[in-house]
Amino acid sequence: MEHKRKRLSYACNFCRQRKTRCDEEHPSCRNCRVAGVQCITTDKRHAGVIVTSRRRISSSPSTSTALSTATGAAATPVEKTVLRTPVSLSQASPLPAASPGLRPPTQCWDRTGWRSGRLPMMPRFLGGCMFEIMTEWLDLAFYRLRIPAPYPAPAQLAASASVPVSVLQSAPDLPPGQERRILSERFLQTVCSVFPFVSASEVYSLCDPRTDTAWPVSGQALAYLIAATALMAGYAQPQSAPAVYLSYCNSLLGHMVAERSRQAVQAILLLAIALRSCDQIAWAWDILGLGVSMAQSIGINQTHSEPDSTWWCLYVFEKILAFESGRASMIWDRELLRPVQVAEEDEPGKRYRQACISLANMLHELQDRAAGAWRREEWLPQTVDEAIKEKVHTGGELATLLEEWWECLPAEYRTGPFSQQSAFLTFYYRYALILLNRSVLLIEKSEIREVTDRYASGKPWQHRLINGAGVCVEAAREMVKLTVAMVDSGCPTYLTALTSPLSAVYALAVHIFRERNSLLVRSDFEYDSITAA
Repeated sequence: MEHKRKRLSYACNFCRQRKTRCDEEHPSCRNCRVAGVQCITTDKRHAGVIVTSRRRISSSPSTSTALSTATGAAATPVEKTVLRTPVSLSQASPLPAASPGLRPPTQCWDRTGWRSGRLPMMPRFLGGCMFEIMTEWLDLAFYRLRIPAPYPAPAQLAASASVPVSVLQSAPDLPPGQERRILSERFLQTVCSVFPFVSASEVYSLCDPRTDTAWPVSGQALAYLIAATALMAGYAQPQSAPAVYLSYCNSLLGHMVAERSRQAVQAILLLAIALRSCDQIAWAWDILGLGVSMAQSIGINQTHSEPDSTWWCLYVFEKILAFESGRASMIWDRELLRPVQVAEEDEPGKRYRQACISLANMLHELQDRAAGAWRREEWLPQTVDEAIKEKVHTGGELATLLEEWWECLPAEYRTGPFSQQSAFLTFYYRYALILLNRSVLLIEKSEIREVTDRYASGKPWQHRLINGAGVCVEAAREMVKLTVAMVDSGCPTYLTALTSPLSAVYALAVHIFRERNSLLVRSDFEYDSITAA
């Protein structure tokens, strides 16, 4: 007698919930990549057991593959610097499928978990703009410290509401020829200094009024975006023109997607950068996803002797935007995950490129491992002690990795003269320090010392955890100083538009509430006042 054939399904949790066909690729199926959620498959016959060995392997490298190439990096002589590319040291954790009518599950933490008393190591919040995302953490801080919030409840704010987009019937006028030349030079000095994905010859050609009618849609969009971002980098320029140019480029988005060219990818990337500079971070993320998909479909990400400038800039900006917005990264690249030795005699462009790529990988590692620790605490049957121990160990390891990354950075970006590139790398290093350690500001000092003595005794990173609050506050002070230095320099800089010191302002505000009798409270208050002004 034949036994009835059993059908074994290894569809992921997200596809099961949606009742859609799952291609079972690893580390992520296509449906989860499109939805921007973590792809987790659990065995329904054994609660909490993660199925990984029977998943099909996609072309994207898995975390374990990248680990074998990254963890073997050893210390090198002084003339060689290894820019580490840390990767996850733990398996992916299970994540339940989204409930009908709710947002897809991510590493974000909503207000329903506040009353539980648990605190993620790096709580992430989704929002339409950085102000909303950062203010969510401030609300959490006021809640845990039992401080009445001195502003209206978030339900009365509409920061995450949809942004009205004006549709222009005709193309707006660009500045006259000589002014466009000045704007193109400013663009090269500011935006292209940080993200050099367009060459100088291309910029000058795009900004030549004699070639306006010769360019395809993506070229026209680049011309408007170059003018818009260059205007944002100048303090004395009117702010109405960039908004008009961005609205027009947004209306060209469908044409750029249909064009499917390298120049179209560049235009979409620059549009996302400009929108991020306007604090429309959700809008920028949605548009950037189109650029990533197009770049991969036309093969810009294919391996070359040197990484394509458009691709590595897209890779770096996507990792940064994912870290800032609390969303899961959409890009995996085996080549860019490998640690690279950078010699002192290498050209500055190569050293800066590798520094940016290592920064992007570091931010992704911080986000991925912190989110994994939280998912295991949330969805696996962990005891309180087990959850605390894992967060302590993960936090200590990430603090060490972040410090090692900074020490391996070429000296000109750490201690050299002020430049756009050094300010960019330094800003996000401080930003990562703040986000990694700011949860310590919400815990009593006695509890921190008790937990570290119990779970981190003898560890090389024990001292870092005990002084986590001090590390966070000092990083916030340095971020404010960096922002003030960029403004006081008087030189056009795009970083004041691209970055926001709001995380530092909020961390210092919470520190002032906690340490009201400290001798440094007055100076910290002045830091906050200067930044707010």
